[in-house]
Amino acid sequence: MADITGVLLAAGFSTRFGDNKLLHEIDGQALIAHSAAALSPCDRVVAVVRADDEALQTVLHTLGVDCVLNPEPERGIGYSIACAVNATSRSDGWCLLPADMPCVMASTTSQLVDALRSGAAMAAPFYQHRRGHPVAFSNRFFDALCALDGDTGARNILEQNAGQLALIATDDAGALVDVDTVLDLGQDSE
Repeated sequence: MADITGVLLAAGFSTRFGDNKLLHEIDGQALIAHSAAALSPCDRVVAVVRADDEALQTVLHTLGVDCVLNPEPERGIGYSIACAVNATSRSDGWCLLPADMPCVMASTTSQLVDALRSGAAMAAPFYQHRRGHPVAFSNRFFDALCALDGDTGARNILEQNAGQLALIATDDAGALVDVDTVLDLGQDSE
C-alpha cells in the first residue's frame, strides 16, 4: 500500500493577518490544528515551518506533527514544498495543504489519498467547478516538486500535466477557503 505524506505549508509570515494566524484560536484550538486534522487520512503529517517560529513548532509537536525547517522562507511556497518533499523522499506521494486552510474536511483528503493509492498521478478536489486544496502528487513528480521555488507553489506542475490530474468532485466548500485576515474567519479582531 502506498505511503502518503500530508504536508502543511506553514512557513509564511502572516503579514496580512497581523500576527501568527496559524496560532489564532478557532473553537478552542489553534487554526493549524484544524488544518492538520484535515490531513489525518495521510500516513504521516509534516509541517514546513520557519526556524524562528518556535511557538508554532511547539504547537505542532503537541499535535504529533513533525516539523521540517525551511531555511529560506522568503523564497516562497514553492521552496517550502521542495523542502518537505526532500525531507520525506521515501514517500509514495504527498498531499499538500496550505496551513491557513482550516475548513477542509478530512473526508476530502481521504478521497485524494485513495486516488493516489489507486494509481492517480495527481488528484485535487473540485467544488463548484473550482480546483481546491489539498492537492496530491504521486512520487512520479518527485524531481519536479524538489525543483520548486518561488511563490507559485506547484501550479506550473499542475498546468503542464493537466491531463494527469484526477478531478475529485466534492461538496466540501472548505477546499476553497483560506484565511488571510481575521475577517476571513468571520470573527471579531479582538
